[in-house]
Amino acid sequence: MSKMGWFKLVSTLCIFAAIVAICVIEDRLVVHSLNHVKEYCYQIEAAAESGGGIVNGDVASLVENMEYDWKRDEEKLCLLVNHKSVEQLGIEIVRLKTYIDEEEPIEFFTSLEIIKSFVESFQHLMGASFHNVL
Repeated sequence: MSKMGWFKLVSTLCIFAAIVAICVIEDRLVVHSLNHVKEYCYQIEAAAESGGGIVNGDVASLVENMEYDWKRDEEKLCLLVNHKSVEQLGIEIVRLKTYIDEEEPIEFFTSLEIIKSFVESFQHLMGASFHNVL
C-alpha cells in the first residue's frame, strides 16, 4: 500500500472516530440533562407529599431550581437538537409555578407527570444511534 493509500485510510478512520466521539458526547449531555429534570420531578413529588401539599417553600424552591437548571441545560441542548423538540418541557415547568401560585394540586401533579413523560420520550428520541453517526 502506498503512502497515499495509508494517508486516506488513517484520515478516514480519524474522521470516523471524531464523529463517533461527538455523538457519544451529545448523547451523554442529553441524557444527563434529562435525567436531572427527572430527578427534580421525584424530589418535588416527595417534598409535596411530606410537606402537606404544593403550597410549600420546599416545593417552590425545587421548581425554581429545576427551571433555572433547565434553562441553563436547554441552551446547550439547542446546539445539539431542534429547539422545538425541547421547548414544551420548559413550558410545562413554567406551568408548575403557575399551579403553585393558584393552589391547583391536581393540575400541578398532572403537569409533573407530563414532564416525566416528556423526559422519557425525549430520551428515546434523542439517544445516540447508528443514524446519528452517519
